[in-house]
Amino acid sequence: MRPDYMGVMFLTSAVVSFNAGIWQIFRRSEKKQLLENHKNLLKPAVEELPPDETAVDKFEFLPVKLEGVFDNEGSVLVGPRSLPSYKGTAGHDESKGGFLVVTPFEIAGTKQFVMVNRGWVPIDAGRHRTLLMQYIGEGFATATVRGILRREEFLSGSLFWGKNALNEGPVAADLSWMALRPMNMALDYYKRRWGAPNAEASVAQHGLHHYYVEMLEDYSGDDQRIVRGHAWPWRRSTDEVTYVHLLPIVHTMYVFFWFSVTVGSLYGMSRCYQRQKELFAIRRHMTAQSMLLEKKRQEEAQAYLQAVQEVERMKHLGGAASAARLGAQHTDSKEQETKP
Repeated sequence: MRPDYMGVMFLTSAVVSFNAGIWQIFRRSEKKQLLENHKNLLKPAVEELPPDETAVDKFEFLPVKLEGVFDNEGSVLVGPRSLPSYKGTAGHDESKGGFLVVTPFEIAGTKQFVMVNRGWVPIDAGRHRTLLMQYIGEGFATATVRGILRREEFLSGSLFWGKNALNEGPVAADLSWMALRPMNMALDYYKRRWGAPNAEASVAQHGLHHYYVEMLEDYSGDDQRIVRGHAWPWRRSTDEVTYVHLLPIVHTMYVFFWFSVTVGSLYGMSRCYQRQKELFAIRRHMTAQSMLLEKKRQEEAQAYLQAVQEVERMKHLGGAASAARLGAQHTDSKEQETKP
């Protein structure tokens, strides 16, 4: 393959591998922060929400115990999603996929609302509101929420299309959300319950938060319902919440791997550059030699042309001299004939 083509391939490989290495560095820092946040699970449960100005890393995975009321009619679905467990599906209902159920929860004595991820339900719960009610109940229900605080999800946008509109609301009316966005969900709930004109007053009175509460199987279960012999909504355990597929050390290995690929690609690109320079030098040398040969050929052709012209000139001069001699001989013969 031509060195310039190989150089382009090595350059592409270097750029891609370098960006992959940088991405692995960020992933490593995220995993380290995630493991650090897991330590909040060891802290005692709090009975009030953290201040809004507090960084999420300070309280993510922090256990909470809240008294209040569920508004089951205001529940929304997030998905469809597979069973949120690294152990995989366990039965026929789980294998079809399902949804996360997020319900507004009014904290007793504060009028503050927080969105609560109550767990996962099978996909048939999304077919109609009456089917969802059999998994979570209906109307307002007094409950004690025991769970952990979690940060919101976010769907990345596009460089060409801008922000992702799915972060702002559900796919369509009465359909599920694609991401767990507690602030947008709470605002949508306020508009549906008290009307869009009263949205600002509702926000001022009941609050908006960029975090939500996830109920765990280890902490709660008194609000679950038995459907077809199983307790729903299905909830993750603490082990499943804290499960990390790739540890930071693995990302460190990926960093070394991708940067090694970058170094190798840069070395290959430099070798291609050197080879291309050698080819250019050879081409310049061949061009110079070709020009010398062409100049020599032209000089030889010019000399040959001059020689031919000289021969022609000599032939012309030789013919004229012969004619002159013949003319002189003819004159002499006539003079001899005229003498007595």
